[in-house]
Amino acid sequence: MGLTMKQWRLVKGLTQDYMAARCEVHRNTYADWEENPDKVPVRKALIIADTFGESINDVFFSAGTLQNVE
Repeated sequence: MGLTMKQWRLVKGLTQDYMAARCEVHRNTYADWEENPDKVPVRKALIIADTFGESINDVFFSAGTLQNVE
């Protein structure tokens, strides 16, 4: 099983504040996404995966976290 969004962020040494800025959302929104990754819009999921330097499949689908896309 793959890493969660939070685990990816920590492995990459990034903060929630940094990720929120990259996604152009409030930190609370990003924090909510880490707890509920099925709420991440596809456009933002692409930004997150790119920021991590990983594929969207590795970040979201390998952990079985992205069940529904908005």
